[in-house]
Amino acid sequence: RVLIYTTCYNVLDGVVLTIRKIEQEILAAGHHVCILTTKSGDMRNTHLDGEHPNRSVVFLDNSIPIPFLHDPNNPEASYQLGFALSKSIKEQIAEFEPSLIHITVPDCTCLHLIQYAREKEIPLMGTYHSNIPEYMSHYPGLGWLKHILAAFFRHQYNFLQALYVPTPFIHKYLTDTFRMDKVTKLGVWGRGIDLER
Repeated sequence: RVLIYTTCYNVLDGVVLTIRKIEQEILAAGHHVCILTTKSGDMRNTHLDGEHPNRSVVFLDNSIPIPFLHDPNNPEASYQLGFALSKSIKEQIAEFEPSLIHITVPDCTCLHLIQYAREKEIPLMGTYHSNIPEYMSHYPGLGWLKHILAAFFRHQYNFLQALYVPTPFIHKYLTDTFRMDKVTKLGVWGRGIDLER
């Protein structure tokens, strides 16, 4: 019973396509999966692969659009950010009874999810998809956020039993630059190209 937290499940980008592949593998193995996400993107994308009796999707009830990543005329490319787990969301998570929580983005909601997992003694693991701190160097006036975000993310990864990265290069980068190997077990989770699609 795996709870996967991803910020933007209905925005069909590389991260979400990877998460959806993980979700399909969990279901194919006969297990249960619950996706916890914001109302980002096009809600029609929620059940692209059809509905499944072992799958549920829970939308955060307190997320807000990210101003510079929101276009009401193009919901497919609109992102939201959550801030906490409301009582109602915690009840829905408890009803699902996760045996593992999978984190895909270390944001504000993730902090609350980590606390929830610690209180309930649920193991935490994560997959590393985007080098968000490094992105700050590419936006005028935001370079100062790079080290703050890196420290914020490192703090959250400290609570994971394992963090899987896509390549040996990223493993080395996180080890050399942020000493991530000192706060969690880093593993390489290779990805490949689906030749059938």
